[in-house]
Amino acid sequence: GVMDRAALLIELYAGRERLRAALATLPDPAMLDRVDDDWTRKDVLAHLGAWERRFVELLERLRREEWPDDASETDELNARLYLIARDTSLEVVRLEEEAAWSQFIATVEGMTDAELFDRHHFAWTQGDPFVDWVTGNANEHVDEHLEQLTRPATLPSVT
Repeated sequence: GVMDRAALLIELYAGRERLRAALATLPDPAMLDRVDDDWTRKDVLAHLGAWERRFVELLERLRREEWPDDASETDELNARLYLIARDTSLEVVRLEEEAAWSQFIATVEGMTDAELFDRHHFAWTQGDPFVDWVTGNANEHVDEHLEQLTRPATLPSVT
């Protein structure tokens, strides 16, 4: 929807608080529980951090007037990111995601109104305002994964 910078930042910080509140209920051992066929809660957090980082890289490319290469499909990319994160310790995943968020929010706060809201500012967005990518990699992305993060652990399948 139509929003301004103040409303955007309120939404971003509110999404961040929803994530923090969910994480606060999960002790470290619970972060290593599986919550679906493959992913642990740690993997969900790593996934959120990876996309926060990708957003910053995307903006940097667009500002250099490069055309980002979206050759790899999102599912394929997520699978690749998962394999990297799977062997990363929980402590490092937490630190990296915190760092990714800090860089993400600082980047957004440094964006011009034109970069955020002018639907023609970046040709790559094909007529959509880039703010859609901001929310899609932050509050909306958190909300997509909150249920997964907080659901009861999957019991190992009996083989």
